[in-house]
Amino acid sequence: MMLASPKTNAQEATNQSIEDLHQQVYLYLKQNLDQQIIEPVITIRRLSAHLALAPCLSELQLSHRSAHSLAGRQTVQVECSQPNWRIFVSAEVDGKIEAVVTRQGILRQAIINPADIELRAVPISDVRRGWLSSLDNVLYARAKRAIRPNTVITLQMLDAPYWVIDKQEVTIITQVSGLEIRTTGIALSNAMQHDQVEVRNKNSNIVITGIVIAPNTVMVP
Repeated sequence: MMLASPKTNAQEATNQSIEDLHQQVYLYLKQNLDQQIIEPVITIRRLSAHLALAPCLSELQLSHRSAHSLAGRQTVQVECSQPNWRIFVSAEVDGKIEAVVTRQGILRQAIINPADIELRAVPISDVRRGWLSSLDNVLYARAKRAIRPNTVITLQMLDAPYWVIDKQEVTIITQVSGLEIRTTGIALSNAMQHDQVEVRNKNSNIVITGIVIAPNTVMVP
């Protein structure tokens, strides 16, 4: 067994600690993780133990080169100004993220109802670009294609939501002599913003045609 010589020990003592660099990168990533990441797991790609860096006499400056995302493969720049050196440390960030997931299959062009979806913590690797984390952004939208159960919903899967839903109650607004009159009606079909839609006045039972101006609101010219 070979023992390290006193010269080697002295040289190691004058080098920047690689373990300290690893620890600082770990803490930096942990402190700067997106708050949406649940149970983050950070794996640092270790630098060579033979790497020789002069001890930094100033505070190390860390910056993140992948600012668009703090999940997946990351590169952190570690920079010293006195003496002047710079090094890049790679890491892998994993964990879970809260996303809207289908509880059951949804047919193409079906309206997405509360029973169809839920918020669930899913592995980041299962999440695609355009994923949604709010139920409100998905409810009553239309499925652009058939969606299987346990699928993370993305914006690309959805068509614009209906503002008026067939057989649901709506507010009917009419203008009479400069006065705004509001009554209640029942929509007779689905309709989006600015669509024309027939509604049945609940008081008179008369069917009239109006224009959708807001969610569950129809203006009769």
